[in-house]
Amino acid sequence: MRCLIISPKRSKHSEERRSEGRRVIPTFNDAQIAKQSDIFLQSDGRYVLRSKKGREHIFEPDGELVTTINRTQKAHQIKLRRGERRIVTEEEFEIFQDLFR
Repeated sequence: MRCLIISPKRSKHSEERRSEGRRVIPTFNDAQIAKQSDIFLQSDGRYVLRSKKGREHIFEPDGELVTTINRTQKAHQIKLRRGERRIVTEEEFEIFQDLFR
């Protein structure tokens, strides 16, 4: 049996990636299985999903994929220390999960 994955809105950037043959669906799969400890909130309201190998998926508050970048754990920790992002609260995590159901 095949599963149909319904993805949230994609940004122009992610549509360009898809048209170039670059995969974007794994990003939405990552979002669906993320743990609370994987999700961070930036001061601009965007969600940051830290996934495998330092990959970060950046989402608008409405779930639209902005971009995916590679960031080292050290660089991520610096952003946390500077207050540029923080771990999401339980309520914010539930909101994030609802975006990808």
